[in-house]
Amino acid sequence: MAAVPLSEAGDIKLYILCIMQNVGYPLEYSDINDLVLYGGVVSNMDFIEAFDTLERDGLVAQNADGAYYVTDDGKFLGETLKSDLLGYISDRGLNAALRSIDFRKAKVAKQAKVTKLKNGRAKLDMSLSKNKEEFMKISLVFDTEYQAKKAAGAFSDDPEVVYARLISLLGGE
Repeated sequence: MAAVPLSEAGDIKLYILCIMQNVGYPLEYSDINDLVLYGGVVSNMDFIEAFDTLERDGLVAQNADGAYYVTDDGKFLGETLKSDLLGYISDRGLNAALRSIDFRKAKVAKQAKVTKLKNGRAKLDMSLSKNKEEFMKISLVFDTEYQAKKAAGAFSDDPEVVYARLISLLGGE
């Protein structure tokens, strides 16, 4: 789907909140700006105005290190605000966030387990969880145990890339 520019102030604020919530940890202003402007969905002036309003209204705030996070009020608004573009905004916001998520900073636990099957094949079970809540669980069957172990290694080495590509592929990007 081609990027549809956002022009309504409420949609832009929702988009910013969505990106920040999907990243899941505080971000520098410049990082938020880069993520929001990527792909041309929001103009720089619209971002500046919307972000200033979010901060002034107490929906985002700075921590002691100067990084910005979504406040409880911002989380509530992001979860309850309705918009004609809500699905589109959420999809675009998630994809933008996935470009920057560092699973170590977000304290994401990964697990990859290879199980031999009777017919010489092997099953790979992969999962990702945060705060003991699973947000990805996939099982794949490979022709050989070697293939399954190789895939498990790739997943363990870089789960962010695997997750981001999966979300992008399944989301039609």
